[in-house]
Amino acid sequence: MSGKREHVVQAALRLYRSQSIGRTTLKDVAQAAEMPLGNLYYYFKSREALLLAVLDECERELQALLSRLESLSPRPWLAAYFEWLLHDAEERHSTSCPFGSLATELRAVGEAAVGRAAEIVECYRAEVTARVAALGTSEPDAVFMGVQGAHAVATILDDPALFRRSIQHLEARTLAVP
Repeated sequence: MSGKREHVVQAALRLYRSQSIGRTTLKDVAQAAEMPLGNLYYYFKSREALLLAVLDECERELQALLSRLESLSPRPWLAAYFEWLLHDAEERHSTSCPFGSLATELRAVGEAAVGRAAEIVECYRAEVTARVAALGTSEPDAVFMGVQGAHAVATILDDPALFRRSIQHLEARTLAVP
């Protein structure tokens, strides 16, 4: 991806995560990318094309995380995953899920890209669930669902401390499994 195109995608992703897809116009993205609106159309012919590029960036973020953790056995993988959850939330200044929140909003506003977003979330869920299942737990989806619940409630209440406590509790329970 070209430097300017990537700059636009990063600007859009920041805006979508901070103020939502529905409240972000292409004009907002152009301003955040420090370019005239007409130039944005050079890189993206439509809002949907930009959304798909943003989803590609989300998938790259997820794949980068999974690549970093790939060589770890399940318990260390999960420990590193929980550490990433906390660090990522602090770094983004947001307790919302970096992947699921966009997918949820795309569904709510009826965007055609929702299927692509669902694929990314399903990949994410499958990776976490596989590691939890490898520990021998009878409820492998419980960790992923607990993480998503922590994201949702902490975001609604705007309570990063609640998110941190919830993730730390999930981590302690998950890693205590013999």
